[in-house]
Amino acid sequence: MKIVDKGVLDASFMDFSTPSEFARSALYYCPQFGHFYCEKGYDIQREYLELYLLMYICSGTMTIEVNGKSVTAGSNQIVLIDCYQKHRYYCNGDTEFLWFHFNGNSCAPYVKYLIDRSGMVYLGEDFLRLKQVFLRIISEAQSNVGNEHRISLYVNQILCRMADSKQQVSAMNDLLLPALDYIRVEYAHPISLDDLADLCSISKPHLIRCFKKYLNCTPHEYLLSYRLKQSKQMLIGSQSSIEQIAEVCGFNSASHFTRAFRGANGITPSEFRRLQF
Repeated sequence: MKIVDKGVLDASFMDFSTPSEFARSALYYCPQFGHFYCEKGYDIQREYLELYLLMYICSGTMTIEVNGKSVTAGSNQIVLIDCYQKHRYYCNGDTEFLWFHFNGNSCAPYVKYLIDRSGMVYLGEDFLRLKQVFLRIISEAQSNVGNEHRISLYVNQILCRMADSKQQVSAMNDLLLPALDYIRVEYAHPISLDDLADLCSISKPHLIRCFKKYLNCTPHEYLLSYRLKQSKQMLIGSQSSIEQIAEVCGFNSASHFTRAFRGANGITPSEFRRLQF
């Protein structure tokens, strides 16, 4: 179809699909998508759009503004925009990019998590491979017999890779690895927030922010989760009593262990032990 947006060149295309009710309720779906070649003058401004937007910048640069924040993306970088917010994006010169709007049952919390954690622009050494995933989504969505489950899988693949980009893993390791290693070795003993902050040479508030940003939990929640993980290994792989496991895994008492285990898993340690795997 002919595209009338200013700055979009003739080689560009866009198309639409109509997701099923099932896709709207259970999958990621892409109702609008395209491959644009643009020149300076391409400039999109909206108060809001009830969709999210992913773009893969093939060449050139794109500037994105959302709620007063401005970033610029370049070649082989991915842009994520929450279009429910007031937003603008524009080309600074000749730019080629793949794009699709998307939505789905889990989009709102997932997009918020990604943007809060890493912002709107993503890069990685292997992101060039994701260009092929963008192309698969566009091809599948454009087909008259497109597979909605496959489209959802491809969108999830992109989002997961963005959440696990190498620069995020490296930044997490640089900041939190001393604390994570200490928990791995000393989980059976009392561990304080002061201990972990001192090991990482950062303040306690900053430590909590970093755990939230990179691991989506507090230091206490991470420690509890690690202790419960070790307890499951012992429940299945040993004949130790509940009291012994509680002590070895760092809990104050068997009752404390049981409350924590049931809160995380919905069953008691004894009930978990009786399950067949």
